[in-house]
Formats: sequence, C-alpha cells, structure tokens
Amino acid sequence: MTLGELTLAPVTPLTEAVADGGYVMTVDEEGRPTALGRLDEADAGLPPAVLLPAPMTMSALCTGAALDLLALNPYGALVQDDDRTLGVLERHTVSSYLVTLSARGTLRSDTPSPSDAVLAGAYATPVARVVCHCGRLTTLTAYDPDFPPVCPGPVPRATPHPLAIRAQ
Repeated sequence: MTLGELTLAPVTPLTEAVADGGYVMTVDEEGRPTALGRLDEADAGLPPAVLLPAPMTMSALCTGAALDLLALNPYGALVQDDDRTLGVLERHTVSSYLVTLSARGTLRSDTPSPSDAVLAGAYATPVARVVCHCGRLTTLTAYDPDFPPVCPGPVPRATPHPLAIRAQ
C-alpha cells in the first residue's frame, strides 16, 4: 500500500487555518511546505516539514533511510503527490506499522542487500525542509542529530556552521 492510499489527517496552510486545533503547515514563496504542526502551538513555532512522496510504500518508508527524517517532526510527515499536499501521515500510523514489521522480523538492518540498489518504477526522494537559526532554508535527504549537516549561512560569504533547527 502506498502512502497516498492511506487515510491521512487533513492539513491547512497556516494563513487559512481556523481555530479547530488541526494540523497546519507553513509554506515558502513557491508554495512548498516548510513546517508542520498544530494550530494551537503555532505561536511557539512549528517543527520542520518532512515531505514523503505519495507513491512510496509504508514498507519502503519503514525499512529505508527516510525513517530517520521522521525524527525531525513529532507529528509525522506531509505526503506529497507532485507539488500537491495530500495530508499528514501521523506518527502513530508509522509506529503501528513498525510494530507489525518488528513482529515479522523485517525491520531494516545495516547489512547491505542487492535490493538496496533497485528502485522500481518512478521514485521521489523523501526530504525534510529545515530552517536554520541563521534563517537559511535547507532541504535534507538524511539527518543525524549527533552529526548535523553544515549550513553555509544565509549569504554567499557567511561563515559555515552546524545546522541548528529553528521552529517556524
């Protein structure tokens, strides 16, 4: 089953949100999501948006490197079909699926497999859109909180520094 076929929670752009306590997202000038959270917590800032492609399967999500990106947002991830946001894949949905995989003994491992190099059909890379404390918007395809990537800074001649996530 693909992520686009799952039951997803609705999400509204923050600028159009009403006081219902649901999920909201911020978007950049081009309309791409930058943050995801709850409306009642928007004043304190929203965590980075994690974007997952709708054709991705739950199995691919839970057994691949994209799973590490989910640590960036406590609510879940936005499922995207091309440039359209379908909804929020909530964390508890992923957790439930991980329990199922664990029971079957099919969780990912660090052991390389020949199938690691095979991509069936069209494929889009899961990403996270993170704003650094310096204000630079960065797109990540992998994230390790122990070894954050280097942010080049907000301007061309800025001093590079470790990426420090800023709530939106």
